[in-house]
Amino acid sequence: MISKTLNKVSIKRHGSLFLFLLILIFLFACQDKTDDNSNDNSLQFDKPQSVIKNMMRGINIGNTLEPPTVGEWNNGFIKEHYFDDYKEAGFSTIRIPIRWDKHTSNIAPYSIDNSWLDLVEMVVDWGLERDLYIIINSHHDWWLVDGYSDREVQKRFENIWRQVSERFENKSPRLFFEIINEPHGLTQENINELNEKILSIIRVKNPKRIVIYSGHEWSNSTHLLSAKIPDDDYIMGYFHAYDPWEFSGKGNGVWGSENDINAIKSKFESVAKWSTNNNIPVMISEFGAVHDCGYNSRMLHYSTYVDQAILHGIAFQAWDDGGQFGIYERTARTWPEVKDILIHTYPEGPTMLKARLQTDSSVRLTWQNRTISNERIIIERKTANSAFLPITEVDVNTAEYVDKDIEGLMPIYRVIADFSSDPDMYSNPARIK
Repeated sequence: MISKTLNKVSIKRHGSLFLFLLILIFLFACQDKTDDNSNDNSLQFDKPQSVIKNMMRGINIGNTLEPPTVGEWNNGFIKEHYFDDYKEAGFSTIRIPIRWDKHTSNIAPYSIDNSWLDLVEMVVDWGLERDLYIIINSHHDWWLVDGYSDREVQKRFENIWRQVSERFENKSPRLFFEIINEPHGLTQENINELNEKILSIIRVKNPKRIVIYSGHEWSNSTHLLSAKIPDDDYIMGYFHAYDPWEFSGKGNGVWGSENDINAIKSKFESVAKWSTNNNIPVMISEFGAVHDCGYNSRMLHYSTYVDQAILHGIAFQAWDDGGQFGIYERTARTWPEVKDILIHTYPEGPTMLKARLQTDSSVRLTWQNRTISNERIIIERKTANSAFLPITEVDVNTAEYVDKDIEGLMPIYRVIADFSSDPDMYSNPARIK
């Protein structure tokens, strides 16, 4: 009896110990999951250094979700088919500027209207369902800049990002958070503090989601390069450039001299060097030139920016506000030639296309070839009555052509390096000077 009793006690003790160990293992496993990633465990978050290569060509849906009231700035609400058109055009990344202020309570805990969160989520899902990379941010929330010294103002902004982070925590890794757009008025010290604070809030629910940060003022490249680098493995930097603003923002003068182009090259080279040295991928999330700019200058301006971005591994999102910086024709669902610049410009492609009137009925085209690996060169012409259509093919070593049949036309030309297997490479379009 004593032996049996002892055996029972031993079994109970060992059983209790075994159960205790199982509970500990379970608790540690749960803790590991919580610490490792609060996002859906089925999500695979890749490092930004590998992601950047897949999101190189992008566009903004500007002046749409960031006006004080949707529809106030020349655009209606976003429609789902926009994302079909972006995808079909060849874009991989869509940046969606968002203003939160008008949809957030001014009283603690500063709740965002559920209807606004639902609407933003619907738009985000439209993009993610099409395997696009989607960037959402805080845009035109000037109240933060104006009242930054007030701790309650800071808390409101922090709670906005806390709610956004919680709402989207289980979304695809293709969704990125951009902390703030162009914080003009904040000092470098302010933005360093803000970046660190908001990043820590996002990381509670999104420990591995890519977060995009910038420098102070207008978020130019120099502001990014001077900002404090957050201690985080899942960040990208961004900068904006509308250089020179007198041309690209106001439409004044002619652009395209050697000095003009070298200035843009110098900017991208400095950013690329900083990116390499710090192992932080970078994007230029706004650039462009207004429609008031001269046609040839504007086309070359876009082409130069895209050329340099692709050359240096810097992802881009062209600014499209549906107005003076408009690209996608939302109502007609059509694209101007700027789209082809954004999608088909390569550092190895033809460039510096010029069209000069030679006689009343002929035009001399000249350009620079940067590869001979293509099969042929195709010359296309666009008129008031037609889209771009091929007019001839020339040898890969040819860098000029005379079009002798333009009487009564006001043509626009472009040159395409045609490949049998690789993507075709387009020059800047040019009209007669």
